[in-house]
Amino acid sequence: MKSIAISAALLALPAIALAQEPARDVSIPSGDTTLSARVLDGVGEGARPAIVLFNGFPAGPNIPRIATDLQAAGFTVLLPQYRGTGASSGFISLDNSREDGAAAVAWLKQDATSGADAAKIGVLGVSYGGWVALQTAADDRTVRCAVALVPADMGVVGARWGSDDEYRAAWKTDLDSFAEDPASTRFGPDGVDGFMNAITAEAATSGLARRAADLADRPIFVAGGRRDPAAPFADHYKPLVDALRAADAPFAALEFDGGHSPSEASAAAQSFIEQSCFGD
Repeated sequence: MKSIAISAALLALPAIALAQEPARDVSIPSGDTTLSARVLDGVGEGARPAIVLFNGFPAGPNIPRIATDLQAAGFTVLLPQYRGTGASSGFISLDNSREDGAAAVAWLKQDATSGADAAKIGVLGVSYGGWVALQTAADDRTVRCAVALVPADMGVVGARWGSDDEYRAAWKTDLDSFAEDPASTRFGPDGVDGFMNAITAEAATSGLARRAADLADRPIFVAGGRRDPAAPFADHYKPLVDALRAADAPFAALEFDGGHSPSEASAAAQSFIEQSCFGD
């Protein structure tokens, strides 16, 4: 196992006092629609190493603290809103979100205004975004590293929706609340039920553990909370870590005694990106 040790040093980040540019809004083509996204240009001269940051579901225009910290450390950060959420066009689905992940990476590589070093692109995701980030990296070996904080494995979620009526009903209540505000989330012509039915049908093929071999050639960081109610540790975090270990992936795994809170792992995640992602 080529695991990367997590030490106390990873949790201590130096103070940064360099000027940072404000976020700028960009549009990214994805499939037959357009994603709304924000870019934080990395502090420093020339093309910058870049991180695509996939927020949780739904991904609005908010900019988490780790994004500005990474910007200050010299990384350009791209924050796309998934198709069917916020100001992005189209409808949300697992397939569309995977396309959106690929489109975001392609934009950083190809758009002259991205400010990114096309050879130094990594991905970072939180919750649902952790699933998107790992799927994006598994599908594209040019992505140099992947970080998943409290990842919600949609294969695990879909399988449980198909076997646990109470669990599905609780999720449907939450998703219905998003659907009440079309400015937040749009689920397509079949609504929330169609969205959930598709994820249930794809459960056997959309799990993260089955992608471990596709991630085994790059640095991977995974963090999970032992008391996470949204993505339970034993169901979402542990099978993924076990699969990465079995695949002999160069990964780092951080367990913390908390819930569905990426802030508890963000300092370690940033240190991992700085130390492990873009070494030549």
